[in-house]
Amino acid sequence: MSCRQTYDTGACVYFYFGFSWKGLKDPVGIFSRVEDEAREQILALGGSLSHHHGVGKIRQRWMERTVSATGLGVLRATKQYLDPDNMFACGNLYGQLPETPAKL
Repeated sequence: MSCRQTYDTGACVYFYFGFSWKGLKDPVGIFSRVEDEAREQILALGGSLSHHHGVGKIRQRWMERTVSATGLGVLRATKQYLDPDNMFACGNLYGQLPETPAKL
């Protein structure tokens, strides 16, 4: 564990996780389950969904829980207005969210 960045409101603590995958049939699936459970605990304890790297495809399923339905509506409307052809960050934050407009 290392604390790489501090702010007036707290710190950004990074955890690096590794495990021996030899003999496991689905090491990627196991890692994903561990990461998902860790993310659930982070959010349950008031942590954030992401840091400066953004949410991305992997974490977007937690967006409504952390931003709210209204916040997602604002994001959708902004994305639609500024990037109607979905050229930028295609699917990283917005593309697979619930209620995505059919155009995207």
